[in-house]
This record gives sequence, C-alpha cells and structure tokens, in this order.
Amino acid sequence: MVDARTTTYQYEPDFAARQSILWSIAWLVGGVTITLIASLLALKPSLVQGFGFLSPARLLAVSNTAIVFGWLATVGFAAIYALLPRITEVQLHNEVLGSLTTLTWSVIVTFGILFVLIGFNQGRPFAELPVGADIGLALLLVMVLFNAGVTAARRREKTLYVSGWFLLAAALVAPFIYIVGNVPVFTGAVDVIVNGFYINGFEMLWFLAIGLGIAHYVIPVETGNPLNSVALARASFWSLMFAGGWAGARFYTTGSVPDYLKTIAIAMTFVLLLPVLSAAANLFATGRGRWDLSARSYGLRFAATGLALAVAWIAFEATSAIPQVSKFLGPTVWSDGVRFLAIFGVFSSFGFALIYHMYPLMVGREWYSRPAASFHFWATEIGVLLATMTIMASGAAQSALASSGAAPKGATIVDVMHVLTLLAFALIAVAQYALAYNTMRTARSGAYVDLIARSPATVRSA
Repeated sequence: MVDARTTTYQYEPDFAARQSILWSIAWLVGGVTITLIASLLALKPSLVQGFGFLSPARLLAVSNTAIVFGWLATVGFAAIYALLPRITEVQLHNEVLGSLTTLTWSVIVTFGILFVLIGFNQGRPFAELPVGADIGLALLLVMVLFNAGVTAARRREKTLYVSGWFLLAAALVAPFIYIVGNVPVFTGAVDVIVNGFYINGFEMLWFLAIGLGIAHYVIPVETGNPLNSVALARASFWSLMFAGGWAGARFYTTGSVPDYLKTIAIAMTFVLLLPVLSAAANLFATGRGRWDLSARSYGLRFAATGLALAVAWIAFEATSAIPQVSKFLGPTVWSDGVRFLAIFGVFSSFGFALIYHMYPLMVGREWYSRPAASFHFWATEIGVLLATMTIMASGAAQSALASSGAAPKGATIVDVMHVLTLLAFALIAVAQYALAYNTMRTARSGAYVDLIARSPATVRSA
C-alpha cells in the first residue's frame, strides 16, 4: 500500500473513504446534538413559542435528516470506498470522485436542512428535504454506484466475497429507493404505501445490507478465521434481497392500506428473521475460539453487538407487525423505540465497527485513547438499550393507560419515561463527542504502527 504521508491526495488510497469517515462523524455529532436539543425543548415547548424554526416538528425533521442521511448514509459511502478495494484488490476507481461525492452530499444535505428549518418541508417522514435537494442526492447515489461498479468490474481478485455482495447490492438499490420515496407525485393511500416502501427500503435494503457487508468483512479479518459457511451467507443475502422490499406496509397495518399488502408485509417481516438469524449464526460461528480478541478490538466488538441487536430489532419488528399487537401499540411511541434501536443500535454499531477497524489502517496510527474508545462503546450501547426500553415502555404505558382511562396518572408516567429517555440519549451524545475527540487526536498523536490489512483471501467464499 502506498504511504499516505508521501503521496498527493489525487492518488492516495483510502482518501475518499477517510474523508467519508470524517464527514460521517461530523454529521453524527451534529445529529445527536440537534436531537438532544429537540428532546430538551419538548419538555418545555413554551420556550420556543414564536420561533417557528425551533418547533418540535421542524427539529424532528432536521434530526432525522442529519442522522439518517448525514451519519448513516455517509458512513455507508465510507464502507463502500474502503472495503470494496480490499475485497477486489484494486484501488477505488476514482478517489477524487468519491471524495467529491461525499463532500457534495454533505453540502446538499446542509442546505436542505436550512430550507426545512425555514419551513420548506415536504411533510413526509424521512423525506422532508425539498425537491431540489432530492434530485441532487439521487444523482450522487448514482455516482457512488458508478464508482463501486467500476471498481468491482476492474477487480484483480476474481472471487467476489460475501461482504462485496452486500455492499454492491446496497449501492445498486439505494438510488432506486431514494427516488421512489422522494418523488412528490403520489397522494392518499398510494402515498402511504410508497412511503412505507421507502422507509422499509432504506432500513432493510440499504443500511442493513451495508451493515451486514461490514460485519462479513470485519469479523473474519479481525479474528483471522475463514467464513464459517458460504451456503449460509448465500441464504442470508438472497433472503434479505427477496423479502426486504415487501415489508413496508407493516407500518400501516391499522390504516387504509389494502389487506393483501398488509398480509404480505406481515409475512415478509417474519421472513426477514432468516437473513438476520443466519448471518448472526454464521458470523458468531466464524469467530469461534477467537472472540477473546474483542477485548482489544473495538471493530470486532461493535460488529458482534450490531448482529445481536439486529436479531432483537427484527424480532420486535415481527412482533409489532402482528395485527393484534399493532392495534394495541400502533398509535403510541412504541414504533419510535423500535426504529431508535435500528438507527442508533443496529446500523450505528455496524458503522462504528467500520470506523474502529479501518481508521487506524488509513492513518497508520493506533487509536489515541483506548479508554475513550471503551467509554464510547459502553456509553453508546448502554444508552441505546436504556433509551429503547424507555421509549417502548412509554408506548406500552400510553396504550394501557389510555384504554383504562387513567389519563392523569398516565401523563405522569409518560413524563417520567421522557426524562429517562432524555438522560439515556444524553449519555449517547457524550459518547459520540468522545469518538470525535479520539478520532481527531488519533490522526495527529496516535502511535505510528505498520498496519497492513489482512487480504480478503482469508475469507473463504464460493
């Protein structure tokens, strides 16, 4: 590998990936800060009366956009730019294009957020950005696909490893999902169906696929063990691709969506247990006898945690899709808790696995502070579990107390749950500040090491 300290940026390997990691961390810090502010203001909404740009609805749209399309999308670009070259044994097709794509993506998302704050909001969940921003982001996703596709086509390693399947599939479906979900031409029940497809699509086919691609790379490479079963990996990949796009109507099982779509969505949500359970079983078996390495490998630790949380998340999604359960919990914040687990628990854990595994290789330095890395892991995961449990418990309490007519007591319980959620999220936010500080110091003060990524040839594939 070319020494990053003696080359110009145009030809420096991992330049696009490294820039994407830094942008993703910046978005993560900004996103958790905005979310924390929004949660604080929700306790005292009177503080922002007369300030429309600080209204709860606008701040929620901004925090969703910053976390989903700032943090998660950008760290997804980093995964594609960093891992595909190692899997294919060629440099990323165009490092400059990759870095400019990430930079332009962040600029467009920033301007889109500013427009949302001043009131230009499409009013659709996770599709709040104005149409102009949507067009720009869709084009950039096509550029990511082009860069990834040409890199794979030029590969020297003719075997495309399992992690490559997931990464290329995510790059392929992301533009389609984003375009369909953000075209403002649908109305009524059709718009509801399309929005369900969109939210489900970026969860299952974009971010989960990226996450499983990261896990299928990090765990074999960090443990030094070959993949336990290629057949199981194939089952995981194809079952995710088959079922991932059909479960969108599960969000609206009590709404006006046609019954046949609800039935398909519920069935496919249970089918989604297959790719997650098979991936988890396969990768935990891959690391057999080497899991003690997670004590010092934070990439391995976050990858394993992401798999475990993914199983819990899909189990909650399947349970919530059952009509009797959905009727009881649907009108409450229960679904917000399930989505919180997905975004901050599952997808973010996989993103952290990529950062902790790849960033030292990119800068040629050890992590500046292992205590800071350990604090980041424990504070993040404890905060995620506490916040998820309190949000979901608040939803269950809302439903139970509303049906019993105990509104005053219910309001008190919900307020207590909100405070506990706020404290849990404050812990998560502090953890991300620790990650940002550790990353910055690592690039400048970490001990120099001769780090060479293991060849993907250590990962057995078909």
